[in-house]
Amino acid sequence: MIRQFALSKNIESLPGSSNRSELYQVATMSVNYIEITDPVYRTSWKKRNEHGYVLVEPKEHWRIPIREPGWKPKPCCLTKRFEKFDDEFSAMEVRSDDVWLASYPKTGTTWSQEMVWLICNNLDFETARKESLFMRFPFVELNGIADLPGGFDYFKIAQDMPSPRFIKTHLPVGLLPHQIWSVKPKLVYVYRKAKSVAVSFYHHMATIANYKGTLEEFTRSFMRDLQLYSPYHDHVIDYHKISHLDNLLLINYEEMKTDLPAVIKRVCVFFNKSYTDEQLAELCNHLSFESMRNNPSLNANEMVDMILTGTGRAHERDHANRQFIRKGQVDGWKSDLTPELAEEIDNWTRAKVPDVKYQKLFL
Repeated sequence: MIRQFALSKNIESLPGSSNRSELYQVATMSVNYIEITDPVYRTSWKKRNEHGYVLVEPKEHWRIPIREPGWKPKPCCLTKRFEKFDDEFSAMEVRSDDVWLASYPKTGTTWSQEMVWLICNNLDFETARKESLFMRFPFVELNGIADLPGGFDYFKIAQDMPSPRFIKTHLPVGLLPHQIWSVKPKLVYVYRKAKSVAVSFYHHMATIANYKGTLEEFTRSFMRDLQLYSPYHDHVIDYHKISHLDNLLLINYEEMKTDLPAVIKRVCVFFNKSYTDEQLAELCNHLSFESMRNNPSLNANEMVDMILTGTGRAHERDHANRQFIRKGQVDGWKSDLTPELAEEIDNWTRAKVPDVKYQKLFL
């Protein structure tokens, strides 16, 4: 497939841009790439180790069944590596018996994946403990975000999986494969409160991506919509705007923490599965925080060890914040954020999301 790269002649200057000659768009068949002109990012990305971030704007969104006049997806913060497979991903074959799980990062994704996989696979705990979740439920666009140790190609792994496939993505609705909307596979979306996401995502990026900035620096770029997969509010709200679809289930991290059995029952109904009370109790035990943190098929210890060793940080391995499954608390942010920064996040949400119907998703 031939790509066409074009310098945009009629592009408006973004906020913070002082030099229009530095602003350009790269056009492919499916998306536009917009250079980030935010002055804080441009002057400090090297210090924070945020190489190659770019805004990815979907060009074709007419397929997306959002019933809002004039709606269009916001550009999403990804990396320039996404250029290597954006068109191929947009054209990816979707199967009717697929199960897709979508989320913004660090909103309970791994927890939800394990729950969904087991419910759909007759509570096969033996296989779940033996085979890595990352192979049972591959992160489909990961190779389009970062260089991976070990040479795994998760996009190819997902494409080659026998049916029914279980596929994880962090992409917003505007960047999902086009066939999602015509084939209509089962789609589960999980979301979480904003302050918890900011803190958990910071520690995750510090571990996995060797982010070198402070928590405050990370949080402020998160609030400028310049962390991976941002803008965060639009990510969550846009999935809620398609809640009328029969093939979509929305689940909430905080509800899973306070009433996991109730969430499990909703997931069972969604997938037309039925289990005894004893079986559901066993599932709840398997999904407990301690069980998951000690489960080698879920805790990504080998991957974390490889990354920390490769970046000269092996001495950090036993630090609590270097665990892939870290705290698993509803209000764990209280021990990390200052009261002032916590209030700033809440005020940011109120300003970005004036509709109280959606505010409650984040506060």
